[in-house]
Amino acid sequence: MQYIQTSSKNIQEIIKTIQEIATKHKFTVLNVRDIKETLASKGFSLKEECFVLDICNANFAHTLLTQDLLLSSILPCKISIYSQKGQTTVVMNSLVQQIDDINPDFIELAQEAQKSLQTIIDEAI
Repeated sequence: MQYIQTSSKNIQEIIKTIQEIATKHKFTVLNVRDIKETLASKGFSLKEECFVLDICNANFAHTLLTQDLLLSSILPCKISIYSQKGQTTVVMNSLVQQIDDINPDFIELAQEAQKSLQTIIDEAI
């Protein structure tokens, strides 16, 4: 499952807003990766802009990782923002599903974190 929202805002505006409001929800944007630029540096072209944000709640990550290091494979959480045919799309894979696949003992914690991430997206768009 994916959480997908569209926006009339441009990508840079959404990225900036997410960076600004993430702390209100106890998250931090760790990295903003420009996928188009990365591919261009390797000799490949991508017509549309595409960015991936690595976003983390340190308390959430610490709680998971002190109990099960296998969960490190899905951290930090990612939010993708891309443009296509003049529309901006913001996407996040289901954190609950990812955690359920690895260690279902943390479903409730994942639901809380996922709700916060969806709120961040909703406020940004």
